[in-house]
Amino acid sequence: MRFEITERDGLARTGVLEIDNTRHLTPAIAFIDSSRYRGPERSLSVKAIEDAGPSVIGVARSEFEGGSAERKDIACLRPGHRNSPYCEDDKPSDLDSPESAASLLLDSGKFVSFVASAKQGEGMLKPLYCSVMGLPHRLALLTYCGFDVFDSIPLIMAAENGNYLTSTGVLEYAKVKDLPCSCPACASGIRGKDQLLRHNYSEAVNELNLVRHSIERGKLRELVENRVRTDPWLVQNLRLLDLEHYALQELHTPVKGVPFHAGSKESLSRPDIVRWQRRLVERYVKPAGTRVLLLIPCSARKPYSMSQSHMRLRQAVSESGRADIVHEVIVTSPLGLVPRELELFYPAQDYDIPVTGHWDADEKRMAQDMVSWLVESQGYDLVISHLGDEREPVNSVLKDYVDTSEGHPGSPESLERLTRTIAESSVTSSNETMTSRGIEDMRSLCRFQFGKAGDALCDNARISGKWPYLKIHGGGEQLGMLTGERGMVSLTIPGARRIAEAGTYSVEIEDFVPKGNLFAVGVERASPEIRIGDDVAIVHSKHVRAVGVARMCPTEMEIAKRGEAVHIRHVA
Repeated sequence: MRFEITERDGLARTGVLEIDNTRHLTPAIAFIDSSRYRGPERSLSVKAIEDAGPSVIGVARSEFEGGSAERKDIACLRPGHRNSPYCEDDKPSDLDSPESAASLLLDSGKFVSFVASAKQGEGMLKPLYCSVMGLPHRLALLTYCGFDVFDSIPLIMAAENGNYLTSTGVLEYAKVKDLPCSCPACASGIRGKDQLLRHNYSEAVNELNLVRHSIERGKLRELVENRVRTDPWLVQNLRLLDLEHYALQELHTPVKGVPFHAGSKESLSRPDIVRWQRRLVERYVKPAGTRVLLLIPCSARKPYSMSQSHMRLRQAVSESGRADIVHEVIVTSPLGLVPRELELFYPAQDYDIPVTGHWDADEKRMAQDMVSWLVESQGYDLVISHLGDEREPVNSVLKDYVDTSEGHPGSPESLERLTRTIAESSVTSSNETMTSRGIEDMRSLCRFQFGKAGDALCDNARISGKWPYLKIHGGGEQLGMLTGERGMVSLTIPGARRIAEAGTYSVEIEDFVPKGNLFAVGVERASPEIRIGDDVAIVHSKHVRAVGVARMCPTEMEIAKRGEAVHIRHVA
């Protein structure tokens, strides 16, 4: 058996499972194939190991049943996957699986603990087999947790019990007057157990097709948040995974994702959103020379600077004649805060939320905590609140501040009041503002992206170009470039040298010069802070050989024997 990962979306992945020269796309359903229950033609199936062949996962019999002959040419599950008490299950399976899947349905804490343990170390590369649990409406969440192969047992059990399965839950077959499906079994006009089983198979296959598509588009979390509404078990598993195993999820979450909708309570705990908030606290320092904090509302259009409302706000700040000392920070749900200089960085320009004019208790608390942290940690001389719907909860945690919006941030009167307040304030520029505001804004962004190494990238540097396409120059060379589409700084070889000298965001390779992309087999070590989508320096013995974009998390880079680790952009 051979398993190759092709696409990643958090813990979820698509891949190719090859058994005896027959290839199957994952996530996939392995259908129980017996005289009573026949799986679809040319599908992946599950049989007793002595009957296994191409496209078959063989299940070894327990010692109680007399044992099984060893088969090295197939994919094998040891009997321990079903928690058999009659075997000494000391031989590893080709696929990983819970010891007793049924028990995980009753204990969400146990479920998420298994997921966390299965995705650690060498085991994270094994295909993960799920028995019993894989009803269609659960497949998105189970795949999100890293399962790759599901058996058809729950589909068969549902048919035997008269349950009609859908992507949004379970219906009682006998009570469904008009079948909400056009699969061949439902369209036949015949009702019976065989037709019900065929429908259940079809529904599960269709849902997995959607799951695979969502992974390839980087939008599985969005589908999961939609599907968990159908089952309390799914909600509690997702919440526990977010609360108790954020670090595991964040390790596998790309630093640059795709646009998404944040329309549920669970959206507040998405790993990429929580990472944004934690990275602010851990890495963020305001641009040097800014003395006045201006809190402003978000806009529907992203990036914010392109919206009409923010253009008017920025014009009001400019007309004060003191824009160089003003630090604009957007207050928004679900991110909390977005400093103006970070508005291109994912997910600041990539989220969309329903706007009702009302913030719930969790959103209010999140905004209050983030604003309190910002004011206490960054040392402003003046705080201006120019907010709308979020005005009341945010103002309640501010001590010395001026409210210029009075709840109507876009009105001509409030904009005039904002201009006047800044112009007439007693705050003066410091010597820090002698440096370019452009390079200090870029330093803030680079620090957010690369940590302390971001300072090294901007030391004695200057900025050229027109926002959002800005180049960083230093020592007579271009070090990197900010682009509007990516929202991050893309490094050149000289820029990669500065990052590597700081000892971070580096991938150590064997003694060769990459030709094409870097594959995991050539990686010796990878810096632990690297995430998928990060720009990284590829080095050997402290010499930068190339620069590119990470395609794996650092753990996988170090243990995998196949697959693209870094997509190379420049070779030294």
